[in-house]
Amino acid sequence: MKARVYYLAGFLYLAFSAVGYAELHGSMTATSNYVSRAYSKSNDRFAFQGNLDYQHEKGAYLGTSISTVNFADTAFDNPARVEIIPYLGWSFSLSDDWRMDLQWSRYLYDGNVFGKSSDYNEYYLFLHYRDLLSVNFSASEDYYNRGQRAENYEIIGRYPITDYLQVSGALGYMYTKKAVEDNYYYWNAGFTFFYKFATLDFRYVDAHEEEHHDEFATHDPYLMDLLLVEPSFLFTISLGF
Repeated sequence: MKARVYYLAGFLYLAFSAVGYAELHGSMTATSNYVSRAYSKSNDRFAFQGNLDYQHEKGAYLGTSISTVNFADTAFDNPARVEIIPYLGWSFSLSDDWRMDLQWSRYLYDGNVFGKSSDYNEYYLFLHYRDLLSVNFSASEDYYNRGQRAENYEIIGRYPITDYLQVSGALGYMYTKKAVEDNYYYWNAGFTFFYKFATLDFRYVDAHEEEHHDEFATHDPYLMDLLLVEPSFLFTISLGF
């Protein structure tokens, strides 16, 4: 754990030194369920999150997110309760309407996930059309430190109804069979309200497991039994600064 703390501290030191404290932006968030794509990282319970972020005028950006987590893996020793994600990326214009982002993230945990140290890297490519449509692809060469790759494909649409209200939705597919023996489809739709420094989000989420096959079954004693999201409503409030 000390190595992880030193790693993060060094990252934040370089970030603060490079951008200056006055250029930092951040948010504090409370959500009724920390939903990550098709599964819950908070055991279908409330989670609390924070984020620090900086974007340079040339397009480079960096930051760190932190969240409480609960993978419902209390049968294993030292279950993780905190997730820290430092990230680094570059955003650039392709034309007046299109923009691309490239990003690296490192997922760090204060304990184990299903009995095993689970820090890992993930790499992202985002393609944005104005502020209306985003398509993204992400991949990890060693998903949750399970020795197998994973990929995620997602499309997000959003439309501003007023200056204070936006409707949005997402549809995605997780290819994680080699890492956790299952693939997943997921989707969500909802409304986001903006007022000064506050954001309120209310949406419906759902996910489904792809038909299971045994060709990738590993029978690993540390196999992750991800908590698939049930059809439900999700409420999130954020305060920015």
